[in-house]
Order: sequence, then C-alpha cells, then structure tokens
Amino acid sequence: MLEKDATWVAIGFILFILLLVYFKVPGQITKILDNRANKIRSELDEAKKLREEAQAMLADFQKKNKDAEKNAKALIDEARKLAKNYEKDAKSKFDENMERRKKLLDEKLKRAEVEALNQIKNDITDIVFDAIDKSLSNNNINSEASDKIIDNGIKEITK
Repeated sequence: MLEKDATWVAIGFILFILLLVYFKVPGQITKILDNRANKIRSELDEAKKLREEAQAMLADFQKKNKDAEKNAKALIDEARKLAKNYEKDAKSKFDENMERRKKLLDEKLKRAEVEALNQIKNDITDIVFDAIDKSLSNNNINSEASDKIIDNGIKEITK
C-alpha cells in the first residue's frame, strides 16, 4: 500500500489539507470573501443612495425648469401688455399732437385770411382815397358827389 503512488498522493493531499487547517487558511479565505462581500454590499448601498439623490435632483431640476418656463411666459405676457400700453399711449399722444397741430394750422390759416382781408381792405382804401384825391384835384366832381363816393367807400370797407 505504501508502494503505490496513489497512496502517497493521498497522504500528501491529507497533509496539505491539515496544513491549511493548521494555518487557518480556510478562515482567512472566508474572511477575505466576507470582506469583499461587505465591500460590494456597501458599494451597492452607496450606488443606491447616489441613484436616489440623482432622481431627487432630476425632479428638482424639472420643477425648477417648469417654474422658469412659467416665469418666462409670464414675463413675455407682461412685456406684451406693456408694449400694447406703450403703443396705445404713443398713438394717443400722436393723435393729440396731430390735433393740436391741426388747430394751430387752422388758427394760422384764419389769421392769414384775416390779415389778407385787412390787407385787401387797406389796399382798396388806399386805391379809393387815391382815386378820390386825383378826382378832387382835377375838380371834375363836386363836393356832394365826392361826399357820396367817400360814404360809399367807407360802407364798402366796413363790410
């Protein structure tokens, strides 16, 4: 039995196993594997926490994005209202300004008409007086006729 190789292999194997048990190698292997399992478990827990935090941050950013969109829309609406108000104000001021200018032009036109009529009356008066003066200096018209002409001229001028 000791002569066979298989017997010596078996004895060597048993001694090897006994040496491993003596030096507590299976306990150390178990300890290493347990440590590795604990490390993997803690990494998984940390990854789970990070995932939950990322989801919370994503939800927060989505909420902030919606709020920002609402605020932007409100700002745009407010800007449109302000623009419409400015447009109305500008249009009313323009209309008021144009009305004022129209009134000023009407007044200037009336003044120009009055001045033109006065100028025409003055010119007619000068012409009438010159004509009377010439006719009186020529003595072609008697005093009654000249008084009548002057009275008619004054009546025409006052019209």
